[in-house]
Amino acid sequence: MKRAYVSSGLVVLSLLIAACGDDGGSDGSGGGAPSTTSATGATTGTGTLDSSSSAGGATGAGGDATSATTGAGGDATGATTGAGGSTPVADPNVDGPYTSTIATANVTVAATGSTFGVKAWIPSAGPDAGPYPLVIVAHGFQLPSTQYESYAERLASFGYVAVTAEYPTGFTANHLKNAKDLVGVIDWASTASQLMGKVDVQKTVTLGHSLGGKASLLAATLDPRIVASVGLDPVDSSMFCNATDCPDMSNLMGSLSIPTLLVGETLDGTAGGFGQACAPAADNYQTFYANAVSPSVEVTALGANHMSFLDDAASCGLPCFACKMATADNAAVNGMARAFATAFVERHVRGITGYDAYLTGSEAQARYVTTNLATIQSK
Repeated sequence: MKRAYVSSGLVVLSLLIAACGDDGGSDGSGGGAPSTTSATGATTGTGTLDSSSSAGGATGAGGDATSATTGAGGDATGATTGAGGSTPVADPNVDGPYTSTIATANVTVAATGSTFGVKAWIPSAGPDAGPYPLVIVAHGFQLPSTQYESYAERLASFGYVAVTAEYPTGFTANHLKNAKDLVGVIDWASTASQLMGKVDVQKTVTLGHSLGGKASLLAATLDPRIVASVGLDPVDSSMFCNATDCPDMSNLMGSLSIPTLLVGETLDGTAGGFGQACAPAADNYQTFYANAVSPSVEVTALGANHMSFLDDAASCGLPCFACKMATADNAAVNGMARAFATAFVERHVRGITGYDAYLTGSEAQARYVTTNLATIQSK
């Protein structure tokens, strides 16, 4: 039986954290642009295109986001080969060859009654004109989606429509509802005027941190359009929640026949400064990987804490104080997770075998294992 914890181990701070959010996203009210058009179907969404363009989020092992008006930064290549065995593949640790535009919208999910903002990075120039696979980026408990924009920017620079979603994560836990909200984003993307001709929702990837990691995997059990899923230190637990609303996702992994990537840490497996573990060992990413079917990759970030996967852990406020102090550099861990996520979707959504080198092979070993930044296992 799973132990009773709130998804990121923050129950002690629940009332305090509610007052410290800076984006309004956790209550489902923030992030969207004013409505101008309507989308049809069970999920509706409205929004407008921004005039800016995005280059992708970061460079190197954890670089800062680049200006929203710059290009993609070229087509850096690594030493590995693509699916055909001779063409070098783009290094997932730097931005890819696509530039993108940004669209914002409000989405209403009929199945849950949730209304929340989404922000989409849409490839606008690059090696091909699409349609592109869809990646939905899911935030952690009481954490704003702005803390994960570098993941969306990097994936867009590789030719994915990447969407961050401010789905509500209230203090009354309902992980099934969270997962259905993510499915609602797929429904929105399938009819959104901003994405017409640009997105292939039949090739959707869910990527999430903490509660968002669990919700991302749970959403994949609900919708066959999700063909791969990434969990960044996912946590499989909740306080005061029944088995229907908060199913044991680690036990469901055996029925999830899609590729999965689990990136996590073990520092926060035991209680932190406020008396609870942010990612309790009995419910952490390793429990997901243990039951995952092949192909699956598990990456353990050494010296990282539960919040090391954020773009800027120093600015996350009270939620981060609940976790232990990381010894690994935030930018390095964040950059590593971003590179693994990019290599993973390129390998398992586009089928480019050259990315095996960046997931488990020579590049991953040289960059992360021999430098003691991570350990890797796969099946």
